Amino acid sequence: MSKQTKRTKTDIYASILEVVRRYDGGARVTRISYGVGVPLDRLKEMIESLTSYGLLRRLEEQGETRYMATTRGLEFLETYWKMNAYLETFEEAPTRGLAAVMFTDLAGYTASMQRNEQHALKLLEGHQALVRSLLQRYHGREVKTIGDAFMVEFASALEACNCGLEILGKTHDRNLSAREEDVVEVRLGIHVGDVERKGSDLFGDAVNIAHRIQEAAEPGQACISRQVFDQVWNKLDAHISELGQRKAKNIDMPLELFSIDVPWRSRSEENPGPYASER
Repeated sequence: MSKQTKRTKTDIYASILEVVRRYDGGARVTRISYGVGVPLDRLKEMIESLTSYGLLRRLEEQGETRYMATTRGLEFLETYWKMNAYLETFEEAPTRGLAAVMFTDLAGYTASMQRNEQHALKLLEGHQALVRSLLQRYHGREVKTIGDAFMVEFASALEACNCGLEILGKTHDRNLSAREEDVVEVRLGIHVGDVERKGSDLFGDAVNIAHRIQEAAEPGQACISRQVFDQVWNKLDAHISELGQRKAKNIDMPLELFSIDVPWRSRSEENPGPYASER
């Protein structure tokens, strides 16, 4: 079984099929309920669903109803166990690879929580909905949320930058018509590097660097590393300004940072340098 403590509907379906499989002549609902541990009314609904899916077959003999697993049901059960075994192996066996990692953060969110927790949570929910609505378009994978921050993995530095720009753009558009207390500002940091994948999580220096880059960004700003700049400077439909080298906590070497300019921020705020790109 999966290591998760809360069973999904698929887990319960598999448990029903597993119990039924043990009885050659079919299993009564009461026996299935005892083996699965689900309230009888909900269990009956799930058994009916499995029957309609063609995974269970109903037998009526001498006024008694029994259920048997069909060939299709046994195939489903076998696939379920194989997938769980694979996922457990996947969780335990880390792999390495390149990834573009983006961190987002809501500027001033901690202070907002202290002033009005419910209001801050409502703003956070709106921000999370906005970010999640854009990830699929740019093939981004939400790794996790940490408080008000998102950690997102992309296969492409360009898609990470374009996604970040759209997050900033839609947030800016929303702020134009929002009340002062409802204005939110997002900070973004993007880095490309080698990561270690364990299950659905990411680890390694590239993750730490992306997080530090996000911390260096100003509200409403998208900061990127030199590694990202090298991949997108002639492809991104935006000006990129050089910010210079910055020291970061727990990072040995200074980070060479750049800012992706957005129209509503003053160019002077971005500190453009000789490596800035204009398209």
